[in-house]
Amino acid sequence: MQPPAGVADMRRLLLGFSITIGVSAVAELGIADHLVERPKTAAELARLTGTDEMFLCRLLRFLSSEGLFEERDGDLFALTERSHWLRSDVPGSFRARAVYTGSAMSWMAWGSMLPCLKTGKSGFLAAFGQDVFTHIREHPDSAATFNAFMAAQTAASSAAILNAYSFADVREMVDVGGGHGALVASVLRANAGARGILFDMPEIIATAGPVLDKAGVADRCRTESGDFFASVPAGADLYALKFILHDWPDDKCIAILRNCRKAMAPGAKVLIVEFVVPEGRGPHISKFMDINMMVNTPGGRERTEQQFVQLLAAAGLRLQRIVPTAIELCLLECVASDA
Repeated sequence: MQPPAGVADMRRLLLGFSITIGVSAVAELGIADHLVERPKTAAELARLTGTDEMFLCRLLRFLSSEGLFEERDGDLFALTERSHWLRSDVPGSFRARAVYTGSAMSWMAWGSMLPCLKTGKSGFLAAFGQDVFTHIREHPDSAATFNAFMAAQTAASSAAILNAYSFADVREMVDVGGGHGALVASVLRANAGARGILFDMPEIIATAGPVLDKAGVADRCRTESGDFFASVPAGADLYALKFILHDWPDDKCIAILRNCRKAMAPGAKVLIVEFVVPEGRGPHISKFMDINMMVNTPGGRERTEQQFVQLLAAAGLRLQRIVPTAIELCLLECVASDA
């Protein structure tokens, strides 16, 4: 007998958390890396990961039923097209994302959805009593998980950005809030004539050197620390803001954009890298990200094209064009209002 219409789908929606947490656990254990050369038994994997054999076998059986692994006779498990993306050595790997998504920092914030809705303040604040940025500064373990996720995300998106947008005419680029410099490093590596400035908080800039060194661009990219709500380095012809504005409410975004406008050299551009919420009612990654920002940040959100236009106008900027990428990110190219 078949269950009533919608029951199976509703059950999957309600139990989706179990898959998220399970995937996160096997990602942190590096199970996919251990299966690259050949399938392995649960016993072998338990020895390699320092876990309980029976418990691990039960989790792998469950995740195999969802298509993450292939379960074979004899408690043997193999990679599938899905778990391939949890390998550390795959370009665009989801491993760091999976580890972060199942971490206490992420999970407890989402678990505070109800107080978030009732108070109009982030779930993160309800769960931890402080905003996410303060928490990261004060908790090194959480910062390491979060920063690994951000670095992996930027590295995965850099190729899509470079394929969609030409930086050939850039003389000097400021990566505003650029973290450890994955974006500016990729741009400089692909454009030998360009120079860069990596701009972020002092504690982040202090650890940014290895990324620039590894990319071979340290001699063309200087680092500068500061507060983008106060000012940004002046005189460049491109100011990149990747996943910055979606962290903040409108007034904070306008402050950041105004500082970019003040700092721009004549003819310079601001390049905003964000998701743009489409006008249609169907599913889109930006709609998930919008709730993610609601739960995790002090007033952040994803925005429609019109909402970006309004922010830019308030900062003395104008949207010149939107360049789509192959991974649903959009590049919003902006110029001075009077340009």
